[in-house]
Amino acid sequence: MDINNITEIMPQPVVLSNIDDSPGPCCMSFGFDLNPLMQSIERVGLINPPLLKKDDQGGITIITGYRRIKALKSLKTDRAGCRVLSGDDILPLECLLLNLHDNLAVRKLNDVEKGMVLARLIPWIKTLEIVERYMPLLNLPSNKATLSSYLRLEEKMDIQAKESIAQGQLSLRNAMMLLDIDSISRSSIIDLISNIKLTVNQQRQLIEYAVDLAHIEGTSIPVILDDQSVKRIESDSRMNNPQKGRALIRGLRMRRYPSVSKAEREFKKMVSKLNLGKMVRIDHSPSFESPYYRLEILFKDGPSLRVKLENFMREDIDSLTDPWKKDLFTTKITKRS
Repeated sequence: MDINNITEIMPQPVVLSNIDDSPGPCCMSFGFDLNPLMQSIERVGLINPPLLKKDDQGGITIITGYRRIKALKSLKTDRAGCRVLSGDDILPLECLLLNLHDNLAVRKLNDVEKGMVLARLIPWIKTLEIVERYMPLLNLPSNKATLSSYLRLEEKMDIQAKESIAQGQLSLRNAMMLLDIDSISRSSIIDLISNIKLTVNQQRQLIEYAVDLAHIEGTSIPVILDDQSVKRIESDSRMNNPQKGRALIRGLRMRRYPSVSKAEREFKKMVSKLNLGKMVRIDHSPSFESPYYRLEILFKDGPSLRVKLENFMREDIDSLTDPWKKDLFTTKITKRS
């Protein structure tokens, strides 16, 4: 049958209980909210009839309209007008492409749904054609690496992680970092990300610190994240989620890099002893990777700069040194005493 003539098929009443609404080979819907669609159907009825396929045994599966069928069933509707094809009328690939274009015409697919589409195309279409023709339709870069990432997402990621991705709580890039982590550890990380609503960067840091700490301390990620210090931050009603996120990452970083954290605290103490004012800052490089420090002065004009420099030079700037050297010097003095 010419799929361009599908709309010429007259809808017929179908008993909804006879329709298999489990995600079938054409389904590419995940993480959706049925309520807006249910409200639309209640107000104006079913505008676009679903397209169904009936096999030789009388079983009915959905080609297009998966969410519409789910919404109708949720509304306790007994029958609905649907277009029905026999299994001989249409090829599996044609069913898949009909569903794809039906969805692309009315909405944007989330990353989980894009993975579903690509995984369903793989058995029927050559990889090169998928990359060059279908990935642009999904607003994805046309390269095999991206294709491989989405296929892994669809194949290996569990439902909880997929739901977090579909809801925008977990970024795709960070989700890919979780693929090589066991499911229990992955679940504990996703729970924390969802509860505190971590930013994309904080998600990445949480995953990296949790993996590193579990390896260094010879324990598991759930044990790391079940620590009382983490639980206190998570349940602290005095902090909002952004504050909790910063506190969580700061605490894990101090635990992961105790020497660097100690050096940062010591450096902050040294700078705070100088009367620099709000317009002058002294910073160190990330993790003290560079041997140099940065002095930043805000000023209006030359005379104001001269005043700030003169005031700065009157401070005890000789006391500024590498924090670990100061700690070593103090230790030697204490031992001699």
